[in-house]
Amino acid sequence: MRIRSILLLLLAMQLILVGILIALAVAMQQTQLLAEEAEERRFDSYQLADELRQSSDDLTRFARTYVTTSDERYEQYFLEILAIRDGESPRPEGYAGVYWDLIAAGLGKDWPEGPTLSLRSRMLEAGFTNKEFDKLSEAQNRSDALVRLENVAMNAIKGQFDDGTGTFALVGEPDHDQAITLLHGEAYHAAKARIMEPIDEFMRMIDQRTAMEVHSLNVRQSWLEIVDISIACLLLLGTLYSVWLIRARVLLPIETISQVASRVSAGDMSARAELAGGGELATFGRAFDSMVGVVDLHIKEIEAAKEALAEQAKSIQHEQQRSEKLLLNVLPAAIADRLKNGEDTIAESYPEVTVLFSDIVGFTEMSARIGAKQVVDMLNEVFGVLDELAEKHSIEKIKTIGDCYMVVAGVPDRSPTHAQQIAAFALDMQKTLKAYSEHSGRGLSMRTGVHTGTVVAGIVGTSKFAYDLWGDVVNIASRMESSSEAGCIQVSDAVRVRLADDFVFEARGDIDIKGKGMMHTWYLTGRKGDS
Repeated sequence: MRIRSILLLLLAMQLILVGILIALAVAMQQTQLLAEEAEERRFDSYQLADELRQSSDDLTRFARTYVTTSDERYEQYFLEILAIRDGESPRPEGYAGVYWDLIAAGLGKDWPEGPTLSLRSRMLEAGFTNKEFDKLSEAQNRSDALVRLENVAMNAIKGQFDDGTGTFALVGEPDHDQAITLLHGEAYHAAKARIMEPIDEFMRMIDQRTAMEVHSLNVRQSWLEIVDISIACLLLLGTLYSVWLIRARVLLPIETISQVASRVSAGDMSARAELAGGGELATFGRAFDSMVGVVDLHIKEIEAAKEALAEQAKSIQHEQQRSEKLLLNVLPAAIADRLKNGEDTIAESYPEVTVLFSDIVGFTEMSARIGAKQVVDMLNEVFGVLDELAEKHSIEKIKTIGDCYMVVAGVPDRSPTHAQQIAAFALDMQKTLKAYSEHSGRGLSMRTGVHTGTVVAGIVGTSKFAYDLWGDVVNIASRMESSSEAGCIQVSDAVRVRLADDFVFEARGDIDIKGKGMMHTWYLTGRKGDS
């Protein structure tokens, strides 16, 4: 049999064995999932039983508290528990557990409303057996019977008594002693115990059923593991045989050809493999020997081609580095990486960022006095210093519009200290600009505005694309800057609230912000603790 046929046969057998192993792995995983589902059903069953028990205890607690205090609030709690359990009111999310403990202590909060579904309906949906469902139903029926006794006691406090038809139409003197006796007597405790008996039996039935399911699944898992190990052993044996066959009939002839190839590559063009016999490798050896004669003629051509390719690769690498540098000058590094990875549309919402606008005061008049080259040189110097400060404080420069400089913190990398980063940048910017102004003699000053809020950030454009921000926070930050004063950093209340512990502010008062009306603003003047 040809080597090719033998190897294909071995490969087919190994693929079949691998397929069986994969099927066994899937079966074992499904078995594990079934075991987890059984445990989860047991947990859900416990929750339903515990909610029934807890609701009975809560009803007892509020009935007794109402009888003792006559506080109508506890009667309302009592009625709400019944309404939720009977599916007449929505069941709050997170209702199980300490819900009524918090409500009764006045510590409750607004809980989101869940579905309106009675406890009995939820028990029907849980997939219990008939006997299990009967136990929970029996417990709820006994709890409902106890509720009627509690209603008698609570109505006795109000002087209302049963007229024999189940309606509390008889009116008389409130009977406090009767109410206490009903809720604290031996009959009441016996009724409570009767509620717990079927719940306890239900839990034992659930444990027994779940244990049987898990045991059955464990047995199945053990058999699957035994079969899996057996198949793996067969696969190992097949692999070892394949290795031996490949070495004897493939690797050794290839090693001979490789040695000849090494001698040829070293310059010995007289070397030959001279493989005897038939078969694919012998044929290949003879073809290799005939090829050696022409190799020498091609070596020089290959070397020349390699040199040309190396020069092209170097040129391509240089252009790639140049393109990446230009891209990083236009976009944040994280956004640039996403574009290079093939994303066409980049747009995200950022709920908490801080935006700063700043422009040079009197720039238009200054531009009219000095030449165009001096204007550009001055902006390059000033914005170059600001770019260094932005990198120092880990904030993102968005753009410059004429003499206006815009940065943001919290975009594209979210940061919990975005407001502190912008505040530190703004103070350093004013200090640095003052030093530059004194050094250059130009008398420069900048007015600055800062606001915090939600923005949408993304790339716009196709040919001359740009990374930009949109949102009300951008407009308000721009208005903060335009209404600020020379050398001042004007911030909104939203910024001041976030920075009040670490920075010093001076109240400016209410100003008219275009499109927003009157807004209370502040001047950021420094850090706390700085001289």
